[in-house]
Amino acid sequence: MEVPELPTPALVIEADTMEANLATMAAAHPGGRLRPHVKAHKCTALAARQRAAGHTTFTCATPREAIGMAAAGLGDDLLVANEVVDARRLAAL
Repeated sequence: MEVPELPTPALVIEADTMEANLATMAAAHPGGRLRPHVKAHKCTALAARQRAAGHTTFTCATPREAIGMAAAGLGDDLLVANEVVDARRLAAL
């Protein structure tokens, strides 16, 4: 299947480039000093790769992103960087 034929939305990456970027980020900000933003990719598999590279804390834009990260076992240290005004969503956290 060619990229234009993929159903959207779809996350398409260059795996080698991603791995190089993860290594660069880990070298520049060792020891989990970087808190990647889940909104950039909305993909728990990619977040798991970020964690494997040493980034164990994440920023989420919405409660739904935080819940998805926690459900994927990536919820040890999540920051919701937005207001949560819906009581149901706040309770879900």
